[in-house]
Amino acid sequence: MSRAAQLVIVLLLIAVVAMGALVVARSRGQDQQAAPTGAVIYAPCGMTSPLTTAAHLFRQTHPDIDLNIIYDNAIVLVRKIRAGDRPDIFISPGELEMRQMVDEGFVAPDTVRDFGTLDLVVFAPKKTQGLDTIQGLTKPGIRTISLAHPDYNSVGYYGQKALQSLGLWEPLKGKLLLREYPLEAVTLVTQGQVDAGITYLTCPLDTAPEKADASDVRIIETFARDSYPPVRCQIGILKESEHRDLARQFIDFMVSDQAQEIIAVHGLLPAKEIK
Repeated sequence: MSRAAQLVIVLLLIAVVAMGALVVARSRGQDQQAAPTGAVIYAPCGMTSPLTTAAHLFRQTHPDIDLNIIYDNAIVLVRKIRAGDRPDIFISPGELEMRQMVDEGFVAPDTVRDFGTLDLVVFAPKKTQGLDTIQGLTKPGIRTISLAHPDYNSVGYYGQKALQSLGLWEPLKGKLLLREYPLEAVTLVTQGQVDAGITYLTCPLDTAPEKADASDVRIIETFARDSYPPVRCQIGILKESEHRDLARQFIDFMVSDQAQEIIAVHGLLPAKEIK
């Protein structure tokens, strides 16, 4: 895939995250009016497009099921569950958040399924000069690199693993600006406040490369998949779910061929790409 096409993908991801933030704001306003009924799903806002589309298709074939998706940053959703919220389903943008929920006894481990994956890239503002490879991050001219905090976010977790496997984590530690939320780390790059950043790349959509040429950011390089554990976008049922049968039906749908085709069009690589 060309770098221009890859850049379109990152821009699509940024747009999806921004749209998710809007959905979060709206859902919070709705929460103040009335609590959702039926099966409740907690989902990361960066997956708004594929999950909303998949849920719409699910509702068409299951009109009797009341399904409610609450979008927010994954770290916020984890904290809400720890504070007492009990959705029926939790969706994680990688292994980190789901592992925390399983280890802390909130999600039933036997219900967790992989339903998608993502690639990891280095990208940078167009104004950044002299950066053409991942190894180039060590150059003196590259002074700041944004990354979601690896203790709280899957994208940061995988980013750390990738840098460690390449022998770059220690050399780059002093340059890293670790952010609590992934969107913060991405925004630092899009606004030109850092020299580079590490983020997820969504599925290959070779469309509108001319938009990439007109943008303010560019893809530097995609990390080799063998340089970090496979990104496992996961879905699981909370132990205290009041709608376990409905939750199982939705999870079965999300790993079905039909849903996998849908998410592949809307920003996620299907689970079969996990290797």
